[in-house]
This record gives sequence, structure tokens and C-alpha cells, in this order.
Amino acid sequence: MNRALALCGLLLVTGCTRKAPFQVTVIDGDRTTRFPVKSAFAEYVELPGERNELRITLADHPVSCERWTPLKDGEAAITIVVVMPPDTRPSATTYGRTGLPAPGEALRAPYALPKALLGSQSRLFEPGGSLRLSAVQLDVHGTVSGTLAFEFPGQGDRPATRVDGTFEAKMCRYAPASQ
Repeated sequence: MNRALALCGLLLVTGCTRKAPFQVTVIDGDRTTRFPVKSAFAEYVELPGERNELRITLADHPVSCERWTPLKDGEAAITIVVVMPPDTRPSATTYGRTGLPAPGEALRAPYALPKALLGSQSRLFEPGGSLRLSAVQLDVHGTVSGTLAFEFPGQGDRPATRVDGTFEAKMCRYAPASQ
């Protein structure tokens, strides 16, 4: 009995306890979807002279960075694309959902673009709120972590929306521009 208690105490001290799963909440008008994040990955791509993109995918089911598979009924995922000017790399800071630049306008400031996939339906969210990255490690074995806090209060025939939660995603694709 004492050995079991000692082993349990050792596991707690060494940090071998299981972390609580990350959870995401998506509110779209009257519809609320909450899901535990079972798959999380990030992709980083530099498009020289155009833009840099960090794409974060969070899902309630197994997903792969290697190929896209349509969601089944009852499955949920969210993707957040952080778009940056070509001379900017992602860092631990806040990226607002400020709206898209006008066609033909140069990209001056980074922005975040969240999209929910709920079964066979998808929803691109209106401007409002932000993505806060708390840690960014850009390399093939890196991770990206942060907090989702997107919110649109509703206007006219467009319902109120919200996406919130926390995450940690492993880097699965890292494609910097050739030096």
C-alpha cells in the first residue's frame, strides 16, 4: 500500500499526470457546438513576394496533414489561417479578425481568418475578435499554442457568432522560402 502511494506521489511530482483535453466552442446564431480537440496540427508556408501563412487545424476526430478527408455527419473541425506580409513571420502575439484587404491592395498587416467545418457545412466568420498565440516554434518538430477568442455581435440578418478555446498544435508542414 505504501509503495502504491509513493509511486502515485512520484508520478505527480514528475509531471506524468494526464493533461485535460483542449476544447473548442463554436456558436453560430442558435447553434452551439463544443468539441474536445483530438487532432491538432499547424502548417507554415512562405510565398515569397506575396505573403506568409500559418494554418492551424483543430478537430474532434483523427485528421491528417498529408491529405484532406471530408467530415462525416457529427464531426467538427476549425481552421484558422494567419496571413502575414512576406517579410513577417508568426510570433507570440495577437492576430485580429479584421477583415480581408481590398482586392489589389497590398497586405500591410497580419490578420487571422477562422473557418468552422461542422459535418458537411462550413462557416467563414465575420470580423471580430482575435487569435492569441502564446508560443510559436517554427521548425519541423515545433509547436504552436494559443487561445481562440473570435466574436461577432450579429448585425441585421447575420447572426451573432463566437469561436473560443485553447489549443496546442504540432507543426506538420514547414516550408520557408529558399534562402
